[in-house]
Amino acid sequence: MIRNLDAVLRVGSPWPPVSEIDRLQTYAQNEALFNGEHTKVFQVLLKLFSSHTAEYNKIIIILNWHKRLSTLWADFLFGEQPMAIVSQDPESREQLYANDFVDRNRYWALCHSRQIDVSRFGHGIIEGYYEDGCKLQVVHPSKYFPIGDAFGRVQAHMIAWLEEPETADHIRQRRLYCRIHYPGIIESREYVVSSSGYIIAGPENESVVKTGISEPLVSVIENLTTSSGGLVDDYRDLDSIIKRMETRMTRVGRILDVHSEPLLVLPEDSGAFSKTEDGALVYDSNRKVLERVAGAGDPGYVTWEGQLTAAFQEFQTDLQQLYALSETCEACFEPSKLGAQASGTALRLMLFVPLKKVDRLKLVADPSIRAELQTFMAFELARGYAGAVPIESVSITWQDGLPEDFKETVQNVALLRAQGLIWLEQALKMLFKLEGKALQDAMEKLKGEQEIGRPEPPLIELPGAEENVEPEPAQ
Repeated sequence: MIRNLDAVLRVGSPWPPVSEIDRLQTYAQNEALFNGEHTKVFQVLLKLFSSHTAEYNKIIIILNWHKRLSTLWADFLFGEQPMAIVSQDPESREQLYANDFVDRNRYWALCHSRQIDVSRFGHGIIEGYYEDGCKLQVVHPSKYFPIGDAFGRVQAHMIAWLEEPETADHIRQRRLYCRIHYPGIIESREYVVSSSGYIIAGPENESVVKTGISEPLVSVIENLTTSSGGLVDDYRDLDSIIKRMETRMTRVGRILDVHSEPLLVLPEDSGAFSKTEDGALVYDSNRKVLERVAGAGDPGYVTWEGQLTAAFQEFQTDLQQLYALSETCEACFEPSKLGAQASGTALRLMLFVPLKKVDRLKLVADPSIRAELQTFMAFELARGYAGAVPIESVSITWQDGLPEDFKETVQNVALLRAQGLIWLEQALKMLFKLEGKALQDAMEKLKGEQEIGRPEPPLIELPGAEENVEPEPAQ
């Protein structure tokens, strides 16, 4: 966090600020892990057997759990799209405008992308700006610098980035762009940064824009907050285990590759060997041939048993620890092992720990999303966007991200309906997720069929059946 913005952006100051270097380095490492470039972080993978350069080119097994875990939490939260509710009437102007705002900005897709940043970097940022309406974008955390007071409370948000270097008078320079979001104001500045990383000129091209609202147009969601402060990402506790698993699998793979081809044992006079001038045999490692010792039996193949059971047992142990520390389980990644008969309740019990983490993430995400939607729509209204209307409050209807067990849902709804605990409209909403006019049409159609009554089944005449004969009247 930056405490003194003027000191940080003063001519002669280094960029990036010294206080932010550790955070930015962590971002670079975690992004490399997410992208599968593990050898940039786990240097031991390059030197498993030898420090010789040729060994570096051997195949290294990368188990990209980092990416899988980050996308898992984003999928749980936003893979099944939530709903932003601003009015009880789905056809009201307020609700239609909110739906339009969410669709125009692909808002839930942005939230999914930001949640990946929350997992891998510890926080995610969305910034708003005006361009024929309020536009939203996800900002990479390496461009985000919070500005706080003496007590550590965030007072403003700075988005700053360096452009590609350019050469002027044989001197390589880069331009630093800063956009500072205060409540109600956006201030823009530019600086010149030398090739050695120091600000040498500025500020330039300064401008101030009033937003018309009392909140900054930057919204930040953090992963896990504690009284200790600082950012907590999902990778820190898992790096050592994943590195161990990748090292073990790479070693096992190389051992199996070396011994995948059997050795052929032939006698000395088979012609498979060459000799030096003094009569010594010359072995060619590429030919996979060994000399048969006299009296050792017929020529044949020599095979090898790796005895790698302990290695695979260690891998399974590491995998269980990975599940525990990442707050996941096997069912998150291999649902096919659960069988086709697992009910919705059984699946939720198996996923109890991951779902508790999702609930914890919602505790942070829900109030932030409600506040930022209200802020961004108020900003659009203040700028006079056609169709914008005042929004008093926003609520979010979350989905659980799990496959729906429709049979179990029908049984539960039927039981509640039979006990008189829910009404017809609520039952249809729970079963078919209907809203607005679609729900009203379904209710009217259902009530109409109930008034008419169930139609009688058609009479089916079986082949060979005797014709019905009316009985004769009694004498």
